[in-house]
Amino acid sequence: MKNNRKETLMPMSLEKIIKELNNPSEEFTPVPFWFFNDTPDQDRIWKQLKDYQEKGIDAFVLHPRIGIPEDLPYLSEAYFDVVKFIVKTADELGMKVVLYDEGMYPSGSAHGMVVKKNQEYASKGITLVKEPGDRKVLTRMASGAYLVEDYTGGTIRGIHFGEDDGEVGAPPSADILNSDAVAEFIHLTHDQYYWHLKEYFGKTIIGFFTDEPCALGRNAEQFREWAAGMEQELLEDGGELEDLEGLFTGQKNKTTNLYRKLVKKHLRETFYKPLSKWCVDHGIVFMGHPAESDDVEEELYFQIPGQDLIMRREEPKIGGVAEADSVHAKLSADIARHLGRRRNLNECFGVCSRKNMPWYFTGEDMKWYIDWLAMRGVNLFVPHAFYYSVDGDRKGERPPDVGPNNIWWKHYRMFSDYMKRMSYLMTDSVNGAKVAVLCDNNQVPYKEVIPFYENQVEFNYLPVTLLQECRVIDGKLCIGAYRYETICDPWNLGDIERLAGVKIVQEFDKNFAKMISTGQQHKNLRAVHLTKEGEELYLLSNEGDSQILMDLRYPDWKQVVLYDLWTGKVRREEDSTICLNPCETLLLLPDPNGKIPAEIVKKSKIQDWSERMELVEKKNNQAVYQAFFENGGLDQELTVEIHGEEMVECFCNGQFAGVSFWEPHQFQIGPMLKMGENQIQIVFTGNAANLYTDAKIKFGILK
Repeated sequence: MKNNRKETLMPMSLEKIIKELNNPSEEFTPVPFWFFNDTPDQDRIWKQLKDYQEKGIDAFVLHPRIGIPEDLPYLSEAYFDVVKFIVKTADELGMKVVLYDEGMYPSGSAHGMVVKKNQEYASKGITLVKEPGDRKVLTRMASGAYLVEDYTGGTIRGIHFGEDDGEVGAPPSADILNSDAVAEFIHLTHDQYYWHLKEYFGKTIIGFFTDEPCALGRNAEQFREWAAGMEQELLEDGGELEDLEGLFTGQKNKTTNLYRKLVKKHLRETFYKPLSKWCVDHGIVFMGHPAESDDVEEELYFQIPGQDLIMRREEPKIGGVAEADSVHAKLSADIARHLGRRRNLNECFGVCSRKNMPWYFTGEDMKWYIDWLAMRGVNLFVPHAFYYSVDGDRKGERPPDVGPNNIWWKHYRMFSDYMKRMSYLMTDSVNGAKVAVLCDNNQVPYKEVIPFYENQVEFNYLPVTLLQECRVIDGKLCIGAYRYETICDPWNLGDIERLAGVKIVQEFDKNFAKMISTGQQHKNLRAVHLTKEGEELYLLSNEGDSQILMDLRYPDWKQVVLYDLWTGKVRREEDSTICLNPCETLLLLPDPNGKIPAEIVKKSKIQDWSERMELVEKKNNQAVYQAFFENGGLDQELTVEIHGEEMVECFCNGQFAGVSFWEPHQFQIGPMLKMGENQIQIVFTGNAANLYTDAKIKFGILK
């Protein structure tokens, strides 16, 4: 019998992609920081982890945090009894655990125990003083100031109350440019975790997370990093110690440039390299992120390179491309691409509240950031954070909680499934970049790449340290799965000899090939071309604050369907015009045979009902509206639109019709209508800041 599958069914590769998107795998789970910050209770631990799993969270980072009682000392036997129970519970539930390597951060001090072991392991640095006293003098400046080496007095944030920045109990930071201090850190932390939990390593325990290691410690702003004997290295490389004054005045020179390279070299070899090796030797991955958004070579040691999105440095809808920190997500993702690492992570949402108001973070903000990260290649999300407890002062410790203690928790499965879908798409796929933008340690072009984003021209950051891994073949620079036709080197970082034969430019060229043709320029439209499972896919996202209407011209596709990655629904448009709302992301799938099941959306069936809704109750951070209407003829396609602020739930005749976190709030109620009188109920829930602070953020239908 003749096999007509090709003519009658969708290709198996597309079928596989859609199946995975419809039921995303646990492999692509978000891995939130679980702030373990209160007295441990076994029932509470079990219930929380079970609840996480039911919301689509299949792994977590076990993060000791301020609020742990003092009778549970860090890395004590009592502490490990609790940790072992947590890991055992996760194992029984089929969840994965990432161990956090500090109590609390930055990493490298073992909650001050490294310095307690040997006072000489405390953080050291260099600073300028008028009188050196008994400190080691490196040189005297022309200004008369002395450049001295000294202990910085730096600290880390601890895990007990009274151990935060500026408090007397803050643990001393360790000198992570000292190999002996780092060896002690590994012995106190990593070796002890392994000794207590070795049966779970490589199975339930999948990694160690290191967090923005800092050689100086916190609150040591007057110092600069220094490794023992570095003065000789500087002199041998042609530097002048007197020129190090530029580190304190902001004046760059040859010596300050040499200094920064040497500090980075020592940090990589003394800290990152041994931690990475330890993890590999013990069957887990080294993960986490370095201190700066534009750190490059540190990422080479991570089996899962990473970065962090914090403090709203990228502002949803109006930012995301012009800030110096905006490079972090794309940079770590592109390093992973070039190294052949399957995953790269981002610790995201930390202290990203609006207007510097604690807890003022919305579901819309979270969705925007997820899109922003994924469109740049992030495929492992580490939400900051899920709080074990928000009792007392704990609720004010780096809020918001973006999980169980926020208003959207009962609907969190929508967010976790969404992150899984985006992670799946960005894993084991190749993007369509034909241009590589060269970068180096703390030299990552950002303003120069704005035209790439705004014109939907894909590019990848390529660190110059990886040029030695590249080959020039037929005029293209080749590394891994990527073949770059053009090298963009706006900061003159590249080795011309290594790039011989490849086209080199210094700025964006309007003739660069666009990912997709949209009829006119849309500066807030982001486009990614993916090759996955042998299929060509296009991902579109609206990063702006207004609707995008575009007339898409498909690349050699006769038919196309749109997969809404938020709802998991597939649709066809009535014509080639696509409407992309703010915070909306669509996947374009080729449908050569027209066999992909999809609904046709009729735009005329959307009706604004905001004016028809009557407020019937407002209390306890909720506002309830309702409307009654007579229905003389059933309209299965009716979708109502409501305008208002914060989380919106819709009920039609007592049936749940959906939830929305951002404008426009739309609900398809047609299938729930009945003949005669119908009731529509709309429930607005206000921002969590109204619950945890004295904020009075407006919510509801705002007229």
